Amino acid sequence: MGSLINFRDIGGLPVTDGRVMKTGIVYRSNEPHKLSLKDLDKFNGLNLKLICDLRTPNERKSRLPRFVESGKTMTVNVPFYQNDEDFTRFQIYRQIMSNIRTVDFYQIMKDFYRKVLFESTDQIRNVLTLLAEQEAAPTLIHCASGKDRTGMIVAIVQLIAGVPRKEVVSDYLLSNPLNKSETERAIRLLRLLSGFRISRERLLPLLEVRSEYLEEVLDELLAQYGSIEGYLIQACGVDEQTILVLREKFI
Repeated sequence: MGSLINFRDIGGLPVTDGRVMKTGIVYRSNEPHKLSLKDLDKFNGLNLKLICDLRTPNERKSRLPRFVESGKTMTVNVPFYQNDEDFTRFQIYRQIMSNIRTVDFYQIMKDFYRKVLFESTDQIRNVLTLLAEQEAAPTLIHCASGKDRTGMIVAIVQLIAGVPRKEVVSDYLLSNPLNKSETERAIRLLRLLSGFRISRERLLPLLEVRSEYLEEVLDELLAQYGSIEGYLIQACGVDEQTILVLREKFI
């Protein structure tokens, strides 16, 4: 779907018992306000029952989808916050510019991944509970760029289904080529706003996904809880029946 550059089906991947994760059940994308009129019919043709929006309230302001949702589509906002406050994009840019000489985007992103998986457990439980509902498919999960928050939720879903970790990470990394044009645009804008005091290389960790972002939190998750199921039950409060329903739904 051309105007949603990071749109894709999360299924079609092999699972450990030789079966395949179902397609047409869960999709992922960047924010749908970028949906063009040209792609509108194709998007509506998905017959979505649930849109799960992971953006914060300030991110959503004036960036709501251009399409008019039908009565058959439910949109639920489950915000994942990067900071204690819900900053606007302007406030984020201003914060970057004020710390331009010392800001470490690589560390910021690694900290954010830890915050999502280990501090945003209520949100993870809420998303998975929504996905397990009988009338929730097909579902679209999205955030702003569709790469980090969405990437982590999708990785959890794929791991629940039994997709091998190597395949999960490879699928996660597809956001880089798909987002390439948007990444380059953001680099030009941020460099311009900084008076060209910040290099492209320093910005890339903020705007790309990196395998180590996901791999390191998965390693920590497995060290603490032993399995994805143990993490979901103990850390997120997801009940075993929900996990079984999801696995049945996705495979």
